[in-house]
Amino acid sequence: MGKRKKNSITTSFVVDSKEMKESLAWRHLPDAARRALDRLELEHMRHGGADNGRLPCTHSDFARAGIRRASVALAIRQCVHLGFVKVSEVGGRSISKFRRPNLYRLTYVFGSGRSPDPTHDWRLIETEEQVQAALAKAEAERNYATQPKKLLEKQEAERREKQKAGRTGASGPDAVARPQAA
Repeated sequence: MGKRKKNSITTSFVVDSKEMKESLAWRHLPDAARRALDRLELEHMRHGGADNGRLPCTHSDFARAGIRRASVALAIRQCVHLGFVKVSEVGGRSISKFRRPNLYRLTYVFGSGRSPDPTHDWRLIETEEQVQAALAKAEAERNYATQPKKLLEKQEAERREKQKAGRTGASGPDAVARPQAA
């Protein structure tokens, strides 16, 4: 048996480029989204770098990584809209019969085996306006098919109340200013 070189790498790792770390998209990435990326990088390493594009990760996995359960979906959407992650396959809710998690692909990671080449989608974000638009889109987007019915009913009731307050001339931050008749 031969001796192992003293400086050989014996563990998994993910390399982040200097260009990515200095990018606008990275600088504006919220903390929860960074934790989500960290969790997906860990999953990539657990798969030996060979399954980028088929990285399973559940909400519970993200929660164990330090993201509040209520913030997981938003953190993932922020990663997607800023170009760091692609959802390669949408899974089902955990209460469903098959309990399939989403499968993810890190767009900036070189992998081995069946992993596709990196697309570096984060490079498409070049201006502050694009960053703000991407984060606003992530905030506004919801998957209503997975929202509990009571939450949707509550949101709809709140929306109707705001509209009603605007029509009756109520004051407040949501009220609509109307010109006075002479």
